[in-house]
Amino acid sequence: MANAKLICALLLCILVTAPMLNIEASIPCHTVKVDLAACLSYFLKGGIPPPSCCKGVQNVNNAARTTKDRRDTCNCLKTTAKQYHIVNFRFAAALPRFCKVNIRSPISASIDCSRIK
Repeated sequence: MANAKLICALLLCILVTAPMLNIEASIPCHTVKVDLAACLSYFLKGGIPPPSCCKGVQNVNNAARTTKDRRDTCNCLKTTAKQYHIVNFRFAAALPRFCKVNIRSPISASIDCSRIK
């Protein structure tokens, strides 16, 4: 019985103090790539992005809550675009407008991700 009370007390302490911890979780690059995979044909050819692409853009935008998240997402996208040569940045820059998603920084091949707020 004493062990159950101790466990309950520890769980209560964790629940009370958890919101006070300032932990900045980062969005894994793999998650960003998966969310934006439906945009691949749009990145290559332009046109109108499919709804699944816009949903992915919304998911990434919603997940990038902290400055670190936004910088990590930016670096992930830049690295992936350079690695695979699959992104026409003119099309990518228009994606938020098509998807009606307000992002905090412009989309550009020359963006300095470390300057994103």
